[in-house]
Amino acid sequence: MTGIHRLARDATQPAVGRDVEAWCSKCGRVLEHIIVAMVGLEVVQVRCRTCSGTHKYKTAREVAKAASEPKRERAPKSATSRSAAPKEDPIEVRAARLVWQRSMAQLDRAKAAPYAPALQPESGQLLDHKTFGYGIVETVGDGKARVLFETGYKLLAIGR
Repeated sequence: MTGIHRLARDATQPAVGRDVEAWCSKCGRVLEHIIVAMVGLEVVQVRCRTCSGTHKYKTAREVAKAASEPKRERAPKSATSRSAAPKEDPIEVRAARLVWQRSMAQLDRAKAAPYAPALQPESGQLLDHKTFGYGIVETVGDGKARVLFETGYKLLAIGR
């Protein structure tokens, strides 16, 4: 920059467009950067003159301090925080779970057939799937069976 703007500013104060030494996260060392954004008198974003990467402004001292500090484990979120609240299942899943629970109360789990793709199940048959658990065959056709599990309906390959 030339002209009045450069002469009017104190040369020691940072300004957008001026050079500053900063830690480049892409290059992995302290290099010359151009100031891209500031909040008040604080530099917040810079662009590396070497790799042209734009990133948050970090001094070499801040990077060294962060590297020397021991890693802290995140504390588990408290039950009162919003994100820790359990999310409700969709209405379809809750309805399927209710139907599954009522049907499972009437069936004998000892008679459940272990699921395998070669199996030829019949409608109403109880299956034992390794991943989904117990399921009740609802419909059979075209090499697929629609099975109701506790987590909802799944299409399984059959007769292969």
